[in-house]
Amino acid sequence: MIKPASRTTLYQEVLKQMLEAVKDGTWTPGEKIPSEMELAEQFEVGRNSIREATKSLAVFGIVDSRPGQGTFISEDALRKITNTELMNYLFDNSSWVELMQIRIMLESQNVYWAAERATPDDIMELEEVLLRSTDSEEKIHPKNEENLKYHSDFHETIARIGGNKLALRLLRSIRSEIDAQRHEYLDLKDEDWDKMMVEHRQIVDLVKKHKPREAAETMKAHLMYGLEKIIKKVKK
Repeated sequence: MIKPASRTTLYQEVLKQMLEAVKDGTWTPGEKIPSEMELAEQFEVGRNSIREATKSLAVFGIVDSRPGQGTFISEDALRKITNTELMNYLFDNSSWVELMQIRIMLESQNVYWAAERATPDDIMELEEVLLRSTDSEEKIHPKNEENLKYHSDFHETIARIGGNKLALRLLRSIRSEIDAQRHEYLDLKDEDWDKMMVEHRQIVDLVKKHKPREAAETMKAHLMYGLEKIIKKVKK
């Protein structure tokens, strides 16, 4: 029985209830689930929360989206829920730091590959993504929800340029949970946000120069800085 989501962490609550609906038989394998709009009304949340939860289920193969038809529960959804240990972490508050640590490891390697493999077209695409959030060190776009999305786009573009499809899929599998905590980034000081945006430019420059080791080290320092700032804020 779907209930309105609590107002603590909407994304997690929606995802948890959707998983329970599969496990308790409310939604059965092969069944089409309600539309995004219908689910938003049932959970009493915004459509973004439904979209992020559905994306997470799709990453783990628990639902299948069929263009023009809707979203369906996978035939082997129950097995995938049982076998995917990462699912247990998604509802553990302490796991967020662990997921960030995995992200740092993944993204450092992704940018290493990107710096090795980037073509002129790849560099152009990366520059275009960068310009959505920062024009230069002197003109950095403000800290807001829209620019947080561009921040995510920047990191995903690097992963795609890196060319390892499994690494990209792993990054996406933890991205939804990390994005659920992105309000923490909105609470960062402006100077911390500006520093992180300047580091994006530095990373792009290293990719352009095909310096994989330096790019990986800069990416690691970039992500560690953000993680440390958020941990310090949470502990206050």
